[in-house]
Amino acid sequence: MDWIKDTQKAIHYIERSLLEDITAADVCSHVNSSSDYFNRVFRIVTGFSISEYMRNRRLSLAGEELVSSKSKVIDLALKYGYETPESFTKAFTRFHGFTPSEGISSRQVLKHFSPLTIQISVKGGFAMSRRLIPHLSRVYENPAENYLFPGCMRSVMGALVEKNEMDFLFFAGVTGDLFSQIWIEPKWQYNDSYSTVCKDTQLPIKAAFDACGYSYEYVYKADIKRMERECIQKIVDSIDKGLPVLTFGIVGPPVCSIICGYEENGEVLIGWSQFTDESQEDSSTDMVVSKNYFSKRNGLDHSEALIFLNRKERMPDIAKSLRLSISNIPALASLAPEGNVYFGKHAFEKWAESLLCDEYFADEAMLAGPLDTYGSCMVSAGTNMHYIQAYLNRALEYCPDMKDMIEELKQAYGKENDAFQRLVAFQGGYFFDANRKALLNKDFRVELAGHVRRVGQYYYDAASVLMNR
Repeated sequence: MDWIKDTQKAIHYIERSLLEDITAADVCSHVNSSSDYFNRVFRIVTGFSISEYMRNRRLSLAGEELVSSKSKVIDLALKYGYETPESFTKAFTRFHGFTPSEGISSRQVLKHFSPLTIQISVKGGFAMSRRLIPHLSRVYENPAENYLFPGCMRSVMGALVEKNEMDFLFFAGVTGDLFSQIWIEPKWQYNDSYSTVCKDTQLPIKAAFDACGYSYEYVYKADIKRMERECIQKIVDSIDKGLPVLTFGIVGPPVCSIICGYEENGEVLIGWSQFTDESQEDSSTDMVVSKNYFSKRNGLDHSEALIFLNRKERMPDIAKSLRLSISNIPALASLAPEGNVYFGKHAFEKWAESLLCDEYFADEAMLAGPLDTYGSCMVSAGTNMHYIQAYLNRALEYCPDMKDMIEELKQAYGKENDAFQRLVAFQGGYFFDANRKALLNKDFRVELAGHVRRVGQYYYDAASVLMNR
């Protein structure tokens, strides 16, 4: 098979058919190749998957047409292959950085994605080297492991043959992720875990490494940009020693991933992430979930932080770490807002307040942002409810002297879980499975906000068990 010739043939076919209902499978069929094989070929040659290339071209053309012709959003959505204005708005906003309505009204600068032309450049042989640390389990191996830094720590500790207790549950608790809630202003931005949003404070990072007994080095985004070559060499050196490197951002959203290998002396970085670089606009989940290693050239261009593991300094004290994490619950629930970030009880209140802002729910095309953000809040609260009882049971096992306090906490969080389940039932599923357009109804949103506030109140009541002791 002639990779270059067939890839260029595929690109020509895509360009001729952008306004038709073609899929990646149709493109593969056009060059007489299997989908799995040619998808890999196309990505190797172009750096994009077939679906990603088609999406970028369509959204680039849609942006040009939006500004030049003032077409209606619903017309552009149908023209460029989107089933609803909501899914089109979501994709358009992710690609261009602003909504279609903002593009019309404020003359925003559009992002342009031109058709690709394939050229060949071949350099000397025997330069490629590949190293890979074995025995690292996949990130997001369990779909309930929604906090990525704890998930990465679980995988790394497993590869280093540390104690079985150092699992996702352990790190989700000691970082504070299990006992926090986040809201970011301005309204309807995606809200992530405490360990991700507050990574640069290093508070959750330090708590995790203190709990496992390893020292670490944290490299900020600005320093990565300033010392990119040094960082790549440091990654290579770390992997050569058998130590994975954590990074926030490399593929997909800027969440925690693991770099566990390299090729071409570090020019290509290999590892595990929850996400690929592909998006899926018609799903409640923004990005496609990864099933295999990522392999990323210029990966540090998309890295917001690096964490290098150093030597193991001490044996971990599981009981001490569990005890400390529980004592920190009131602080997490009462954290004061910091800049545009709200925590704990303040986050629940902001979440509820935002449902009452009618201007964000004027029509269906505006729902993409609220649905994304609402979903992220539900995932965070739901993950906590899924794991907290198990975490408290583990704490009771290691800290039997805390029995009365832990039993009281279990009862309090049980009440929060009951309120959360009533919220899920009221909205018809985690992601408005019954009727996503229900958010257009003001009365529905008022009642929904009441449910959110009740969950928040029970959350704070649970933390108050410790405050009142």
